[in-house]
Amino acid sequence: MIKNYLSYAVAAALFAASGTSNLAFAVDEANPEQLMKPFSKPQGLVIDESKKVEVKGRIGLSELGEALPDVDFYAFHGKAGDVVRLDIDGGIKSAGTGRSLNSLIAIFRPDGTVLAQKNDVGLFDIDEGSIARFDPWIENITLPVDGVYTVGVTSDAMYADRSMRVFLDQGQTSSFVGTNMLQANGTYTLLIDGVSKTELMQQISIDIKPNAKSITTHANSNGKIPVALITSPEFDALKADRDSIKFGPPNGSGTTGKCNKNGANLLCHFDKGDAGFAEDDTEGMVSGTIGGKPFQGKGWLKVIPVRSKDD
Repeated sequence: MIKNYLSYAVAAALFAASGTSNLAFAVDEANPEQLMKPFSKPQGLVIDESKKVEVKGRIGLSELGEALPDVDFYAFHGKAGDVVRLDIDGGIKSAGTGRSLNSLIAIFRPDGTVLAQKNDVGLFDIDEGSIARFDPWIENITLPVDGVYTVGVTSDAMYADRSMRVFLDQGQTSSFVGTNMLQANGTYTLLIDGVSKTELMQQISIDIKPNAKSITTHANSNGKIPVALITSPEFDALKADRDSIKFGPPNGSGTTGKCNKNGANLLCHFDKGDAGFAEDDTEGMVSGTIGGKPFQGKGWLKVIPVRSKDD
């Protein structure tokens, strides 16, 4: 189940018994509609002074014993230089088998590329809390930049050609080979350690070039590109801190613009040349704060090269 609602579908509470301060629970997975949501809308995690968070999750509709393809995505705001550890503990298959879930974990950079991943560990590397070498962990992951990092959890799978499942960029996994693909469903605990205390990053909806037939822009060209920040029950765009709003590629610093009320939404115009898009960019991102708390939103666009007069 890919987690939805980065900013508000989070349950955080003290969990003193285990020594981990933050305890989060996955959003409801009993509903099939919660399965296979976009990589762009993970479940957000709050990191407090402990620098730790623990998530109780599951792959698929485990209470029904159905083995359904499923991926869980979580996100947190990390800082450059944070040294992070990811750990899956207690992975158990559903349907009362008592066998390991055989998990696969990965962490993605803010631009959606894979930073690190692992499926199994060595027989002598099983850590406390794991029931088998199929509960993977990764340590000493140094975060390269400030930004929102995404963690993916799913069950490993063996394909018809005996190859194992891997995560690819943008939250994808390796393609199925034939129809003989075994994937387990079940429960697990995800531990994330080493992240600096951060504010929860709220995900919002944006509309790049509203009502345009072609969502394109030129790299480093003159002119403005309009972007609407969409009001929702969880986000009042008109209350956003306008001086904080920036737009650009997900892995760039972006540029500020001029924003005005447009009905219930906020319509901002940004300088194309200052936004910093490259010809291979396929997303634009708005970031800013509302009441001092951070938010961001992404939208698809196509960046095309600027043609010279000689072309």
